[in-house]
Amino acid sequence: MPKPKKLISNEQVMEILNRCGGSLNIVIISRIRGDINQAILRKALDLVQFNYPYLDYRIVGTLDNLHFTSNKTYKIPLNTLYHEQHIPLKSLILKELNTPLESNKYLLRCLLILDKQKPEIKYLITTIHHAISDGLSSVRLQAEIFNYCQIIASEQNLELKPNLSLVSTPLSLDNSFLQWIKNQICIINSVCFLGMLKTKMFIYQIESLKSEKNVAIELRSCGITQRYLAPENTRKLIKLCKLENTTVHGALCSAMLIAVANKLRKDKSRKINISCASYVDLRRRIKPEIAPENMGMFTSFLTSFHTLKSEILFWGLARDVTRQINKGLKRKDMFKPLFFLRKIVENFLANPETTFATISVTNIGRIKIPEAKGILTLEEISFVPSNVVFNRIFTVAVATFNEKMSLNFTVSQPSISQETLELLADDVIYSLTEVCNGTSD
Repeated sequence: MPKPKKLISNEQVMEILNRCGGSLNIVIISRIRGDINQAILRKALDLVQFNYPYLDYRIVGTLDNLHFTSNKTYKIPLNTLYHEQHIPLKSLILKELNTPLESNKYLLRCLLILDKQKPEIKYLITTIHHAISDGLSSVRLQAEIFNYCQIIASEQNLELKPNLSLVSTPLSLDNSFLQWIKNQICIINSVCFLGMLKTKMFIYQIESLKSEKNVAIELRSCGITQRYLAPENTRKLIKLCKLENTTVHGALCSAMLIAVANKLRKDKSRKINISCASYVDLRRRIKPEIAPENMGMFTSFLTSFHTLKSEILFWGLARDVTRQINKGLKRKDMFKPLFFLRKIVENFLANPETTFATISVTNIGRIKIPEAKGILTLEEISFVPSNVVFNRIFTVAVATFNEKMSLNFTVSQPSISQETLELLADDVIYSLTEVCNGTSD
């Protein structure tokens, strides 16, 4: 049983945002083929909860005194719904994205969606609190749930015992990790970094999507649209990025930035100053390294700034993003926001029409899942953080599974309409497809 623990700054932020319509909670979506039902999933969830003690946590206290405490009363909530023509799958995903977790009871809930028209297809959707997880560990946990379902459905023998490496893992960036980070960077440099970020925002006069309708935060919701890059184009993109001396992340940022610039630009000769928030995996940058199967929030961000002229070269922009990210990683800038995250978010909530970036991109890359052979098949898996609060920011969460890239685009609505979101997503896929086919510079 995990010990009670006071939430540190970045964990507090995630609970503050959870109370704002579920913002930044992580939703994981899996498509499963085979005979899986609520009874099988219930057993699997109980096993996962047994093996991951932090799933017993709940959050109690006021916003200035939040604590994790253990609560054995609540099992992971599980609901089952039927996906029918009059209830689109997307609407069920939207509901999960826009429903806060009852964090005083549990920090993970699960939804099994059955399809009357295609009974062999099931959708598994889990929603997890960002204070105890990140994209990598959320997807890995979903895979663990699937593997337990595979074992149970295939009637294989299952030995119930805790994984000691998981039990002993610290929850997120605890005080020992924060002290390690402080030893890596000077706290004065962190203060200077925050000032430098504000200065750059002012000097560049960063542009972002225009708000189509302004409403209070409590009246906003997260909008989503999903796109895919076919396996052939996914392979091509990875290969081209190596040839062009950039990264897949850089290419994704380039496509996103170009899509927004095209939306903003009315005078084609006008220069546009825009910025990109790239989320960074801290797991392999902390000593000792943290494996994806260990739950916790080990993420931060780096911001790059770009001036886009009338003729935008896709690969040149991708290299510029990659160059600025590498420079930030070398300076260890990704650690610096951790000490000010709560102040940054509170300032944002107090001034909801401000924005800290034009776009944001989180890409966990290839999903590697230990294979459990049986009667079930995991056909798709992807993730998406809910974006309720962050106004006018065009966001994408990217993952590659079975060589197919899944891109989940989100915006805060009604500031950005669904129509605008669909058009922007189409533009991003168009850019990526064009470069894969060699018809774009």
